[in-house]
Amino acid sequence: SVSRRFYSQDLSKFSGIGRLNHVAIAVSDLEASTAMYRDVLNAKVSDPVDLKEHGVTTVFVELGNTKIELLYPLGDKSPIQGYL
Repeated sequence: SVSRRFYSQDLSKFSGIGRLNHVAIAVSDLEASTAMYRDVLNAKVSDPVDLKEHGVTTVFVELGNTKIELLYPLGDKSPIQGYL
């Protein structure tokens, strides 16, 4: 099966993900990304919060029953910098 090709662990007891809390997305332009969710998709967005201990600025987006966390690098040494 496809999943066996990617995973070497025994998946026979895997019962699925269950309820997913949120998905995080690294973005290169936090202001533009926030505006797109808020203005185009009419999502509820939080104010940006700097999490210096994690090296990111976050904005949470609520869109229906979906939560998205936008992550923006806080400085050049941010751990998410390589994903952008």
